[in-house]
Amino acid sequence: MHAIVLAGQPNRGLLKASYPTPYEAEIPIGGRPMAWWVLDALFDAPSITSVGLVGPASLERPGVTLTPAGEDLFSNVLRGLDTAPQDAGTVLFVTSDIPWLTKEVVEAFIEMAPEGVDVVYPIIPKEVAKSRFPSTKRTYVRLKEGVFTGGNLFLARTEVMPRLKERADVLLRHRKSPWALARDIGPGLLIRLVLGRLAIRQAEVRVGGLLGISGRALIFPFAEAGVDIDKAEDLMLAERELNFDPGEQGWDIS
Repeated sequence: MHAIVLAGQPNRGLLKASYPTPYEAEIPIGGRPMAWWVLDALFDAPSITSVGLVGPASLERPGVTLTPAGEDLFSNVLRGLDTAPQDAGTVLFVTSDIPWLTKEVVEAFIEMAPEGVDVVYPIIPKEVAKSRFPSTKRTYVRLKEGVFTGGNLFLARTEVMPRLKERADVLLRHRKSPWALARDIGPGLLIRLVLGRLAIRQAEVRVGGLLGISGRALIFPFAEAGVDIDKAEDLMLAERELNFDPGEQGWDIS
């Protein structure tokens, strides 16, 4: 399977005061660009046969097909598809800000993902996220099945992505704001969301209908896929967990 790392987010927010790099993915953790930790997990995962990256040339590494970033998130998704082999039916998209991603998490997501749908997106139970990262603050939404935070990777069939830009761009921007997302998909779902009665399947059907695709939300028991780096406290946590000499691990750090 081809994997695409989305590393084109300009460094304009809360992280810029800590590290004024042009792109968030370039921020160093343990002496290495944040995106390289994600690349390591993908290189090590047996199911991943090729890797592309959308972002700056500074993140280039052997074995990675690099393409420059576009103006927005969905433009980067489409640019990422240009790095995929022509026969790639389904690809894995991963954001560059989850440096604790491991090959085991990648393999588990691919193995657990249902077949026969256009898009698979992970949602992580709150208790899983809090158990693994007790000090982090995430955005959670209460659904009928439990309380969840959204993930930072997803599987998608290549043929459906290009036709989704206008509407999917809005939904992707709202992916971490459950209230904005609920407004997008209708007042009926908003009421159910407020009451904690919105079922995952109801959301899948509504969003799939809006986009003209079939999608599934996968309850995923790995917080590493859902806790990202978006503030200084997250960087400090990553430094504590990942700050060791990569050369001693036998990694290619050239």
